[in-house]
Amino acid sequence: MVGVEKEEKLSTPWGRSFKYRHPWLQLNLFTAFVAGAVVSFFQGTIDQLVILAAFLPVLAGQSGNTGCQALAVTIRGITLRELKKGSTRKLLIKESLLGLLNGALVGVVAGGGMYFLARSQDNRLAVPLALIVVAAMTGSCIVSGLFGAIVPIVLRRLGADPATASSIFLTTATDVASMGLLLSLASWFLL
Repeated sequence: MVGVEKEEKLSTPWGRSFKYRHPWLQLNLFTAFVAGAVVSFFQGTIDQLVILAAFLPVLAGQSGNTGCQALAVTIRGITLRELKKGSTRKLLIKESLLGLLNGALVGVVAGGGMYFLARSQDNRLAVPLALIVVAAMTGSCIVSGLFGAIVPIVLRRLGADPATASSIFLTTATDVASMGLLLSLASWFLL
């Protein structure tokens, strides 16, 4: 999956490697358009609160890393056969809790960054914008942690290699969650 076939080795000719990999990059482009559609849906919000655009990559990056941490631990657990039948629920609770705690702490720092940026621009919404960043960061890290654990488990059950197939699906989930939460919270509470 994702274009890195089991048959591909370092010595595989470039033409065959291209044939394996390119279709997955097209799928990745499609999923990136899905995340772009979320941002486009909130164009009016961004037009009114341009400052939010500066924090879209901040949230996407942090929630993406949260998801990658959960993904790495889950794939390691699958590989080492630590993920036993019936332990999925415990893993999901753990990753949700880690997403909540890490998201809240990182969110406070990011919210502080939003506050100082908004104040430097004399934006009267500095405090509400900062609180929205904290909430969006916390929520998106919870979602990302859950997806980081769920995606490889589901792919394994479907017979796919989670080590090579998870990234596209995890990236889409984290981008949609982080950008969607930030922009929807701003739309609901500030406009």
